[in-house]
Amino acid sequence: MENENLTQQMPDGQANKDNNALNFAANKGLILGLAMGVIYLLEAFFPQAKLVRTICSLAEIGLLFLVYYFVRTFRQEQMGGYIRFGKAWTLSFWIYAFAALIAAVFQFVHMQFLQPDYLSDLFNQLMLSFEQAGLTSEQMDMFLDMGTPTAIQVTFTYIFVYIMGGAFLSLIMAAICRKEDYLANNQ
Repeated sequence: MENENLTQQMPDGQANKDNNALNFAANKGLILGLAMGVIYLLEAFFPQAKLVRTICSLAEIGLLFLVYYFVRTFRQEQMGGYIRFGKAWTLSFWIYAFAALIAAVFQFVHMQFLQPDYLSDLFNQLMLSFEQAGLTSEQMDMFLDMGTPTAIQVTFTYIFVYIMGGAFLSLIMAAICRKEDYLANNQ
């Protein structure tokens, strides 16, 4: 009942447009998240393969263009060819947020089930590189006291990083994709 009151207060079907935007972002975020997850797994399973790293790097750049395409498609199909900066930022941000959740599932499954020793091996490599860099025993002990992070800790860190990165990239995306209807605004 409370949602009905909110919907009735919004002008010109704004609630419907917002639901369309959220559904659109969820669907496109799923696609983006699946792509990010596959790229992550390729990089995790083939860390030394230069060809795989090159392909993954190009694919990551391609994901930026994919989000641009998603926002532009929404602008054309749902917004009548016009979208304000704030709406474009919000849409792009939600796409990245949903994608972060999907990609995090891939990362958790990888670290928890597919390669359970991945994090401990990574931690050991980090400690070796610290040792070679000449860190003091006090500094090394500080890192050893922290211990190896768990898969869920790393997954939540990835989610945070992806969402913050998505918020920043959304600023750029919104600036590129915005297109305002100046005639409608001046009447």
